[in-house]
Amino acid sequence: MDATRPRALDDGGLFEDDADLAENQEFDRAVAEASDTLQRGDAGGARQLLEKALRYKPRNQRARNLLGLSLFKLGELEKAEAIYRGLIEDHPADPTLRVNLGLVFLKLGAANEAARCFETTLDLSPDHRKAQNYLGLALAQKGEVGRAREWFLRAGNSAMAQRMEQQLGATPLREAAEQASDTLEEARPFRPATEERPAPPEGRAPASTWVATAPASATAIGRVALGATGTAAANEPPEVEEPSELSAYTTTRRLSIPNREGGFGIGSTEVLIQVRGEMLTRLDGLVASWGQLSLKPELKRFRGRPTDKPFGEGARRMLRASGGGRFVISREGRVFTALELGDEPAYFREEVLFAFEESIVFENGRVPSKTGHDLHLVHVRGRGKLLLVTVGEPKAVELTRGEPLRIPMDQLVGWHGPLIQPRVVPIVEEAPELGVALELAGEGSALVDAPDGR
Repeated sequence: MDATRPRALDDGGLFEDDADLAENQEFDRAVAEASDTLQRGDAGGARQLLEKALRYKPRNQRARNLLGLSLFKLGELEKAEAIYRGLIEDHPADPTLRVNLGLVFLKLGAANEAARCFETTLDLSPDHRKAQNYLGLALAQKGEVGRAREWFLRAGNSAMAQRMEQQLGATPLREAAEQASDTLEEARPFRPATEERPAPPEGRAPASTWVATAPASATAIGRVALGATGTAAANEPPEVEEPSELSAYTTTRRLSIPNREGGFGIGSTEVLIQVRGEMLTRLDGLVASWGQLSLKPELKRFRGRPTDKPFGEGARRMLRASGGGRFVISREGRVFTALELGDEPAYFREEVLFAFEESIVFENGRVPSKTGHDLHLVHVRGRGKLLLVTVGEPKAVELTRGEPLRIPMDQLVGWHGPLIQPRVVPIVEEAPELGVALELAGEGSALVDAPDGR
């Protein structure tokens, strides 16, 4: 790993601690000595020097990166993972940090997470040879031999490409074709999860956007009967009317269910949640379910580990559904919006996150307020589909550096982008009874709940 590469995103000194000249000199000396010590193979000695340096400048990128590398070499992978996750949050446009985190996942045997890191690196830097080669390794670890061979070829690693080709020769033809076809699909952050995905204009890369999903049209709504429609036997007396009335009712008054192969389908009155494997979802408004599904209440997570606190309360408890099946949820006047996360970290108000795929990693958090109106958030990252529930259709608001944005708390949906730490503030300082807002400063996009008539 190239741990000494300069950062790609200048933080303008925002993340540096104030220190006098002597402390700066001591910091620089410790980091330089740690770099030399690490190159000599003494990871333990480098770790001690870097921990000393970080006491002067806790958020310095280079020192944290070198500490992550030292911990990686010492085999303390969970600590290295935590460091690189924090660095990526502070410097999301630096591809080297994502490569380093991906290598930690590779060593942990977490091939899915490693592949996502390398794929995001290649979104940021398409010609990154190391990321291309490491993605091949991650895919090979997952057993996706065809895709692994393609990436080894792009990276110029002919030896590994040949090994994949030998393994591919023993793979059934159909499976090999499916693996190869997967390499043609490119994911984009926040694509509509319930619509066809149009290709971007020629010569332009896909952009990160927030897209609300409109309800399905009448032609896209499938119908499932809740009862049999059998006919009367030939020798049955014609006076018996009850079966035919029941048959007519179940034929004409069927439940309207959005027709989707997987993920989420949004109809005019119901929402379909398709589970294949695992899905985290709430069930308030449940109308019916099908399939073999097991349900387990989910706990909040903090710093990568579950806590003892429930994720949601009462009828709005978040559940982990496992197996294969479908849930149909009544909209009940609510607006549901399906989005696709493209490995770009995002934050949502806990109340508005209704469901999300298991491939999305989440952590719960809280922004404290002096007035007691704390903001409870869910931090999500990874690739996968998620479902939001709001009063009105969410609208995007762009943030620009130097111009803080304030959003009334009850209208906040979420945000994404390299934002500075949010804070809860009164809408009017001299009149706290008017409520509180979340203030965001930085660059990115926010989503606001914009119900009609408000």
